[in-house]
Amino acid sequence: MNMKYLYLLLITVVFSACNRADRVEIEGTAPGIKNGVFGIVDVLNKPLYGDNIVDGKFKINEILEYAGYYQIKVTNMLDNKKTHIPYEVYLEDGKYNIEINGNDLTKYPKIKTDSKIQNELSAYYTLADELVADIAQKVKDERAFLRSSEGKSLEGAAYLERVDKLKQLQQEQVAVEATVIEKFIEKYPKSTIAAHFIKKVDYKDDPARYYALYNKLSDEAKNTEEGKEIGPKLAGLAKLVAGQTAPDIFGTDANGKAFDRKAFAGKKIILIDFWRAGNEVSRQNHLQMNSKLFFQVNSSKEFDIISIDLDENKEYWLKAIKEDNMKWPQFSDLKGNESKNVEAWGISRVPTYYLLDGNWKILKRDIPYNDISFEITDYMEKK
Repeated sequence: MNMKYLYLLLITVVFSACNRADRVEIEGTAPGIKNGVFGIVDVLNKPLYGDNIVDGKFKINEILEYAGYYQIKVTNMLDNKKTHIPYEVYLEDGKYNIEINGNDLTKYPKIKTDSKIQNELSAYYTLADELVADIAQKVKDERAFLRSSEGKSLEGAAYLERVDKLKQLQQEQVAVEATVIEKFIEKYPKSTIAAHFIKKVDYKDDPARYYALYNKLSDEAKNTEEGKEIGPKLAGLAKLVAGQTAPDIFGTDANGKAFDRKAFAGKKIILIDFWRAGNEVSRQNHLQMNSKLFFQVNSSKEFDIISIDLDENKEYWLKAIKEDNMKWPQFSDLKGNESKNVEAWGISRVPTYYLLDGNWKILKRDIPYNDISFEITDYMEKK
């Protein structure tokens, strides 16, 4: 063959190989599912790939949209009561062998692939199945009981006792989730995706523990997009745990007077209320504060409320104060979501409530509104 044509042929082959589109090839089995659907959606829940499961088998061979995280959804058409939380999967150019446990869709699939990230993902979720499954089932059962006719028929103290049991189980589940991440980091200290797992859990419930875990991550993990995002958040939240001195309040009152924590010295307990004029829940809660004797600020020199508004429009703020008959101290820096109070106090939603003692120490953070009255009464009685 003419050397010139051979050279051109080689160039064409190399060029074609370099421009080959990335593909995802999946060979799948789902023992226990005769007739079903296997689907993959992106992070926005947009369906991208799918195939019918026939006699426990399915197959996908498609051009890959992007290398990254996706979710797998499986439906058993002959038993659609069996549902599951979508399985997270990391897809990149290559082949995947996926085995779905059709008899127990709560279990993470067995996935064989050359993808390093997916193999670490599989290790994490397999560990989670082993450690979290038992407590997760207990939480599910307790929720189901409270929603049942039997649960709703419980009276007073008996019902509250079951609610407390659910809260305790939920706290145990949060603790186990942290243990899963801890054990994963021990096994994969150089993992680049460990920050991804911390971001996915509700780290706000125990920020000190999660910040300690974050500090064990590899430099590569800390420098990922997710690592850079959660690092500063965890550092800030770790300063907002019970016993820590609360941040100052930025801004002024309606008359332009700057906040001074000394004005609240001598109080036994202080409720901090983060709100926004356009937030209906905030506004309804203010009305309840006024309607309950315990929340009549002037009735007790040992208790006070401080409301911190997160609006940008002063007119809206002042109008809402008047409409809600808020006679307790009000502050705002009128910077909305860019308020220094948002960052300093770790506010991710409104309303959010804190309880502080008279020394400006945090007693409780991010308290459900319905728990506030009990928490205040309990603290005052103990003091």
